Amino acid sequence: MPVNVEFVEKSEYAYAVARIRAIEIKLIDSKGYNTLLASSMERFYAIFSEVSGVKIDGVPDLQSTLKNLEDSFTGTLYMTRSLILENEIKRLVSLKYDYELLKLIVKEARGFDISIPPEISERSNYSYPVLKSLLEGGKALETGRIIYEAYSSLKDAKGRTGKYIDNECDRAYYYELFRILEEFGNSFLLEYFTRKIDACNISTTLRLKLQGAKRSSLRERILPFGNIDISYLEQGIDMNLEGFSSRIIFSPFSRVLGGSGKAGDEEEQVAKVEKQLAEELIKYLKESIFVTFGIEPLLAYLWVRETEVINLRTILLAKHAGIGTEEIKKYVRGYHV
Repeated sequence: MPVNVEFVEKSEYAYAVARIRAIEIKLIDSKGYNTLLASSMERFYAIFSEVSGVKIDGVPDLQSTLKNLEDSFTGTLYMTRSLILENEIKRLVSLKYDYELLKLIVKEARGFDISIPPEISERSNYSYPVLKSLLEGGKALETGRIIYEAYSSLKDAKGRTGKYIDNECDRAYYYELFRILEEFGNSFLLEYFTRKIDACNISTTLRLKLQGAKRSSLRERILPFGNIDISYLEQGIDMNLEGFSSRIIFSPFSRVLGGSGKAGDEEEQVAKVEKQLAEELIKYLKESIFVTFGIEPLLAYLWVRETEVINLRTILLAKHAGIGTEEIKKYVRGYHV
């Protein structure tokens, strides 16, 4: 069980948890992924539909299958939201999509060439046209202060790159997210997102190292609210994986770094670390099995299902590109969790 985490039992969630327990057995396991990966392209779409549960109408093709896959997860998100009793957690579930839309709204205002993924708009608390109208109309009371202030500071900023806009929107997202979590007071969710930020910051550090970046560039990219202080990350950018691991021995991710240093070249090592970081987060979410009545199993199912959709998208695109099975497995997360 997660260290220093107390589950909060709420009898009002008895029906919701029972429903989640009934459908989570359909999550794809290693056997399902192996079946999909081993299939020939002649039978791939039929097996994809059988394994994933994604409906394929007519003559299958890549784009329509990707759309149906995204639609299936949007349905999962709507279902999960409908089972949640607290309005602030309903908002939390869709909050990251609000900030993905914010990135696009700011970039459009700055003259970037953008396209609006329909699934992001559908999963948001607003939708693209509604959020854009509220922000441009100065309706901070309706959007919330944090997202409005992020919009106001970014829309007229001179000479800022798309990456800078993305980073600042991500920071604003986590500020609002942790404000909600602190008010809600659920230690399981707080710990999950703290670990998620640490995983993101470790990945960012390793990616910057691959690019030959300096320590100074790290401070612009690190997300707030993690447990790993930036001083340890700055040391990590100058070390091999074992050295980096020794600096964050207090973190549950230390052993991930320590065990990935012999995976091949540096790019392969980083890919292995990122895969294992994601799998550690999945293992943490699966601790929600100890909850009989509570919100944790609902959110854990949603986020594990999201990883499943990412895996299915990866497999679908990779199979179409002719990439071999063993190479694809390197990027399928939760494969042996």
